[in-house]
Amino acid sequence: MLRQRVVTAIAVIVPVFLLIAFAPSGVVAGFVLLVVALGAFEWARLGRFATKGTRAAFAVLVLAVPASLLLAWGGAGWTEMHAWVLWLGVVWWGLVFVGLPTYRPGLGAGTWGRWLLRGAAFPTLAPAALALVWLHASAPMLVIYLLLLVAAADTGAFVVGRRFGRSKLAPDISPGKTREGLLGTLAATVPVALVGAWGFGLLAMDALVFVLLGIVVALVSVAGDLQESVLKREAGAKDSGALLPGHGGILDRVDSLTAAAPVFAAGLLWTALFPQGGG
Repeated sequence: MLRQRVVTAIAVIVPVFLLIAFAPSGVVAGFVLLVVALGAFEWARLGRFATKGTRAAFAVLVLAVPASLLLAWGGAGWTEMHAWVLWLGVVWWGLVFVGLPTYRPGLGAGTWGRWLLRGAAFPTLAPAALALVWLHASAPMLVIYLLLLVAAADTGAFVVGRRFGRSKLAPDISPGKTREGLLGTLAATVPVALVGAWGFGLLAMDALVFVLLGIVVALVSVAGDLQESVLKREAGAKDSGALLPGHGGILDRVDSLTAAAPVFAAGLLWTALFPQGGG
């Protein structure tokens, strides 16, 4: 299993990083929309749409939101129209943070709860997709940095939680996650954020803001992971899919990123750390 995970990771990570680093923004946008479509299809399965046809229709509906906005706004940069979608994502993840502690198993048993879980796909996937496209248009290295930051946060939580984890973080959602693991997230995030601040050539005060933003983004990424855990728990599924051998599905790999991307992009917009990109 470990060998399969490593082989799959290399086969996916290398092409994705090369795509982000060297492909034009239009190609990257197409790739992001493909990921959204695949993730939405998996979401439909977890949302208990019975047939492949209804799952595909749901995926198209979810995909239509970021696709139509990208077509309508074209290659424009950080305009006010873009900003409100990013802030919608921030508000959504604020609501998720408030709602997660109140979760109890069985949410999806009723009609209202089931449609709430299904509808969550829209504010989760659309702002994340648009944030990634705009970050790439601004500077491809911002996307690569974000991916490394989220990966470090996940790895830190896993390693520290497995070695020192005692106190459950959200036992009703994901029994394996611990408060100690959350500290591991912070421990792994700070060095990556510091290296990022140095790599982007930020001065002292801007670097401090950038590191603090990285910490916030890493903590928010945990909410993305937990939200998907709720979906899988309600569906009685271990993984969101089987597209990536040894890793599960698309959502299993991008769950943290869906929360991190809009918060990171909105944070950069708010702090004005980088010029507003476009084109």
